Amino acid sequence: MQHAIRFENDSLYFSASHFITFGEPEKVEALHGHNFKVRAEVAGPLNDQLCVIDFIAAFDTLKHICEQLMHKVLIPKEHDFIKCTIRKGIVEVSIPPLQWSFPEYDTCLLPVKNTTTEAIAEYIAVTFRQNLEEMKAFHQPSSRYSITVYLEESPGMWAVCRS
Repeated sequence: MQHAIRFENDSLYFSASHFITFGEPEKVEALHGHNFKVRAEVAGPLNDQLCVIDFIAAFDTLKHICEQLMHKVLIPKEHDFIKCTIRKGIVEVSIPPLQWSFPEYDTCLLPVKNTTTEAIAEYIAVTFRQNLEEMKAFHQPSSRYSITVYLEESPGMWAVCRS
């Protein structure tokens, strides 16, 4: 049998800004923001207490990930053309001919190639799994558990990442 727990709550959201590129340095979308909503599911075997994992600990972990992204400018640090430099608390971002400067506190450099909703959903899924592994939430090898993250960028427009 396969069991799963799902997280869908009004506190699982974050407001952030981003831009995406379209394969060429000169094709850059304007910097803009969204009120992202997050849903997630963890599926896997039951433990001795007949739970997949601890609901509360997993929820708090997912909520913490959202809080880290809240009110941030999301910057892809793995992009081929975007260069980021941090000097004296300022993040300088350039992709010729464009250049921005943001307070370091207001940015989140994500380990992604582009800040598409799909890539952000993958970042959340990977981070969620890593955090659950670190807190030893899985009672069997983590490969026996699947994590699905749903990220809504605008009403009715979702990216889904399964890991």
